[in-house]
Amino acid sequence: MIISISDVWVASVEEHASFLEEVIAKGIAKFEGSYVESMVISFISANKDLIVYGRPPDLQQCIKNFFSFFNGELFRGCAIERMKRIFDYDAFSAKSSKPWTAYHLCSQARYKVCCYCQTVETGTCLPDEDTKGYRPPIDHYFGKAEYPFLALSLFNFIPCCEKCNGPQMKGEIDFSELPHLNPLIDEESIEFSLVPVPAAAAKLAEFSAFSLPREQYALELISTKNHNMSACSIKTFQLKSRYAAYSGRAYYLAKRLRGLPARQKFYEDGLDFDVELEDQLEFKPGEYKEVPYGKARLCLAKQFGVDLT
Repeated sequence: MIISISDVWVASVEEHASFLEEVIAKGIAKFEGSYVESMVISFISANKDLIVYGRPPDLQQCIKNFFSFFNGELFRGCAIERMKRIFDYDAFSAKSSKPWTAYHLCSQARYKVCCYCQTVETGTCLPDEDTKGYRPPIDHYFGKAEYPFLALSLFNFIPCCEKCNGPQMKGEIDFSELPHLNPLIDEESIEFSLVPVPAAAAKLAEFSAFSLPREQYALELISTKNHNMSACSIKTFQLKSRYAAYSGRAYYLAKRLRGLPARQKFYEDGLDFDVELEDQLEFKPGEYKEVPYGKARLCLAKQFGVDLT
């Protein structure tokens, strides 16, 4: 996770809760009264508020309640199969004429960039008569296959890019067993710094003067807190190699940023012309979550002495 998106679903809470309440009621009504189904109903009734309204810590508690409620692997497996009939994510995620789908939800997301890597835009276009539409993948922080009762829980949804949600990265990793940074609740704890490559580590003066060849500058990821979860996120989403590819662009940006304070003073003293930080970053500092590589660019500005206030 590069950016925190705790408010990503702020516009959707009430509508999604109403949708999920209705899904649960209709799903339970279809049960025929077997022992397993009666136990599933009891579990859902006891944990309904957590399932519908719960934030990530509440969902973690719901998982614990699930294992306590359903003892034994066979019994638990039967319950899971019944729950999948109620919490049908495939139906929610499909294109349809229904009033509330994953497309409608994603269209209301506050941020349109993958929070796990912040390298890919994740915009949404609702399907209509003229366009097929598109939306970002939705990662389930707690897997929907293992915990189907959380398959439609709003605060289990992480809008992200296909690569981060794909088999080469998160794949089948169970974040409830191997905790990673959760963009919905955790503080941002991965920072960026431009550093010399190992072969040029002793050439600090040349590094600072930007007199080394571009290839001898590298963008480094630094964990500042939540170190274990940060390390897991960096490894799972292969962030080191993905940001290494951005090092060249980072070098040129840092070179411009290094001279920005002097250029600002020069223009302010001699010309009626403003040189703004946002012209270099291509966004206002407070909007760094809204553009690809925004966090990395902001960190470079801090590193090279630019006043962000």
